[in-house]
Amino acid sequence: MLTNGKKKLSVILFDLGFTLINFEGDFHQAMRESYLALADSLIASGCQIDRQAFADKFFEVISQYYRNRAVDLIERPVEENLLKTLHHFSMDHLNESALQEAVKAMYLYTEAWWKLEPDTHETLNTLHNMGYRLGIISNASNTPDLNRLIDNHNLRQYFEIVVISAEEGIRKPDPRIFAKTLKKMGAKPECALMVGDTLPADVLGAQNSGIKSVWITRRANRPENNDVMESIQPDYTIPDLTSLVSLVDQIGCVN
Repeated sequence: MLTNGKKKLSVILFDLGFTLINFEGDFHQAMRESYLALADSLIASGCQIDRQAFADKFFEVISQYYRNRAVDLIERPVEENLLKTLHHFSMDHLNESALQEAVKAMYLYTEAWWKLEPDTHETLNTLHNMGYRLGIISNASNTPDLNRLIDNHNLRQYFEIVVISAEEGIRKPDPRIFAKTLKKMGAKPECALMVGDTLPADVLGAQNSGIKSVWITRRANRPENNDVMESIQPDYTIPDLTSLVSLVDQIGCVN
């Protein structure tokens, strides 16, 4: 417990993917296979396309989008990439319901690979019972997909707020998404903590927003982290969610 008279933290914000849930499979292979599920749904709706050719083109279009958003931090609806791909195949008049069904089919494929971390529920329940206000800030291209992931794992019960980049139009580490979250919660950055697995998005984004950061490392051995380990230093580092419980009660608000 705090003994130096500092005010206790009030808000703990979490990333979702690779923090509370983990992708248990070959991520890149599963993504490519999900593009085939997308093509199959379009074919079922009456589109005359070659499934592999369509999946390959969609991969090309969305990969360029991923490169762009890493620079401008603008989150655009995944439907824009689908429409660009359809335009390439001279299919510009797909009805909205078929479009949405195809997007859903793509994400349902990948959602099956996301599994709950074993210490997620216990940790969140403990923090909630300790009186902390909890929130999620997640980078995601599709709001329904993100919401299904939360509900598939029965996580919504713990969180006062869920902020999704697809709804906000901006991504972590843009400080605006952190500021919007805290404004909605009526909380100050100096009494908030951000917990996530990605140094550029979660740690740097939090620090640039005046929020202390906790880097959880069990799923963090990825290029986006390894490339910046020398330049981005988290305030705290923990190996797993369980370790967060003993840490947070020792952290006071920044003066």
